[in-house]
Amino acid sequence: MDFSYRKATIEEFKEISQIYAAAQAYMAAQGNPQWAKGFPDENDIRGGIYGGILYCVITNSEIAAVFAAVNHDGNYEEIEGGWLTEGNYLAVHRVAVSEKYRGSGAAKFILNYAAEELAHTRGRTSIRIDTHEMNKPMRTLLLSQGFTECGNVYISRDYSKRIAYEKIL
Repeated sequence: MDFSYRKATIEEFKEISQIYAAAQAYMAAQGNPQWAKGFPDENDIRGGIYGGILYCVITNSEIAAVFAAVNHDGNYEEIEGGWLTEGNYLAVHRVAVSEKYRGSGAAKFILNYAAEELAHTRGRTSIRIDTHEMNKPMRTLLLSQGFTECGNVYISRDYSKRIAYEKIL
């Protein structure tokens, strides 16, 4: 499949919200409580769009997936374990693939192309990401795409534990 990516727009808010709602339901059905408390919610989505950090992956003129990319994550300042680099990284968050495009390679595109291109453009030397220990599909994907498990971080909004990964570019 041919994918491209670009910043999300407010006109896409409803569709993006539906993608995240379906991802929340899918995670819950798999026994993964990562987004069980309604994260990301409408304010997170709007903030990501207006803040210029939320991106859409496009194929066939449709949104196949969404993700956020930031240059710094305060949750990554302390880690039980150790990062591979000193901290010139791009953090990738809120990865969700639409139901229609699950298994299409959209998540691989995010990790191997979109995030790497954004990191290079911003002068970053690595990509960091975290996920819940129960998110087996994402954990498997990260390892298969060259990420290294680095330890545990804790998310400030609820102090929940996440497994942290990094990939040196």
